[in-house]
Amino acid sequence: MATSYEKINAIKSKLKVKQTVNSLANLMGCGPRTIFRHLEVIGAENCGLRKFKENGETFYIIQTDKEANFNQDVVKQLEKIKKNLSVTSAPEIKTTKLLDKVIKAMQITNPEDFKPEAISTDPDYVLDYGPFSDNKLQDTMVNRVLKAIHEGFAVKIQYCHSTEHSGISEEIKEVNPVKVIMRVDTLYLIAGEEDEKGNQIFKNYLFEQIKNVQETNHAMPKFIFDAATHYKYAFGKFTTNDKPEDVSIEIKAQSKWLQTQFERSHFNPEIVKRYDKNKNMIVDMKLRITPDFKTWLMGVATDVRILKPASLKEDVKQMLKKALSEIDA
Repeated sequence: MATSYEKINAIKSKLKVKQTVNSLANLMGCGPRTIFRHLEVIGAENCGLRKFKENGETFYIIQTDKEANFNQDVVKQLEKIKKNLSVTSAPEIKTTKLLDKVIKAMQITNPEDFKPEAISTDPDYVLDYGPFSDNKLQDTMVNRVLKAIHEGFAVKIQYCHSTEHSGISEEIKEVNPVKVIMRVDTLYLIAGEEDEKGNQIFKNYLFEQIKNVQETNHAMPKFIFDAATHYKYAFGKFTTNDKPEDVSIEIKAQSKWLQTQFERSHFNPEIVKRYDKNKNMIVDMKLRITPDFKTWLMGVATDVRILKPASLKEDVKQMLKKALSEIDA
């Protein structure tokens, strides 16, 4: 549960743009009276909270009346250097003009523009995707998304789609970032949407296919997201709406490494494991049978026997036959 401190900080982040008490209440998932109490605390902090009326409604926004002078000491030093320069020497006249430009640029800085580029603050934060992945992922994009999640704002992403028939296409779209999740060695941006009935749905975007991320000042609604539910009935990366099926496999006794993997696994719903008299592990699962699950079964074909469903056993058998025929061709 969020503390009062965290709630007040969340409200402050949403007050970068004008908000009514009711809009804040909807975004924070609480009542207007609670928002009024938090606004009183924020107002007492002297942080630039402004209240104004527009079209008959009362709005609040955190906005400083004056631009901030971040570089006052540096500007004073530059002014001293400028005074000591000769106005007759051509090189020093050139330097004076350059100093004038620097002083003008540094004298007054808009706080909104005075923001360093987002960077990873943890030197041990390493994203290694292995040899078959795009190595152009930038920490700056991940940090921008995380910042937007913390502050409750939407982001614009330039996303590259790969389709079987049309090749590669790009689109720029605004999404509501909810979580950043590493799933099977791949980093995803999970974004929330509301359908026509007001139901919350969540979509996966591969970070390696995001070319650019831009922050917006569009506050997003509050999304209730649970990672376990999102990946329910999922074996690997794929999350689909296909009907889950009862799957049983036998992991041979000599394949201790694979048995150990299933002993340590976390499925949702939980798998059921038992051993037969020959120390083979029998695993009962409820899964959506997706391409990555079938591919995985092909890879462990010598260690696993598919018990059910019969259709899955036949599919994998045909895939193996096709692979062998193509190797022999």
